[in-house]
Amino acid sequence: MDHETTEEIKRYLDVTVANLRGELKADIREVREDLRVEIHEVREDLRLEIHEFKRHTDVVTESLRSEIRLVAEGVAGLDEKFTQEFVNVRAEMREQSDDLKALVRTGYANLDRRIAKPS
Repeated sequence: MDHETTEEIKRYLDVTVANLRGELKADIREVREDLRVEIHEVREDLRLEIHEFKRHTDVVTESLRSEIRLVAEGVAGLDEKFTQEFVNVRAEMREQSDDLKALVRTGYANLDRRIAKPS
């Protein structure tokens, strides 16, 4: 091979390499842009999913708060009922205790009268 042919091949290879580099750079730019677009779409989808999840969580939380309020009101109502029932039971016990004391006093009074009477 002569020097001229070698130089021609070298120039051809240099041009081919330069073309390949240019094509490769263009392909890389295109892939980068495609990736940017896809990443942007994924981020947007994630934002929407997060927003939807947050909205759902807020709805569930508010529902739970309402149910907790109902339970608290029920407990407060039961507390009032139990308190009133305890007051009623104590009053009944006091009344029965007073009745029992009166019966015992009457019984002792009758017994005292019998003992005090000479036969």
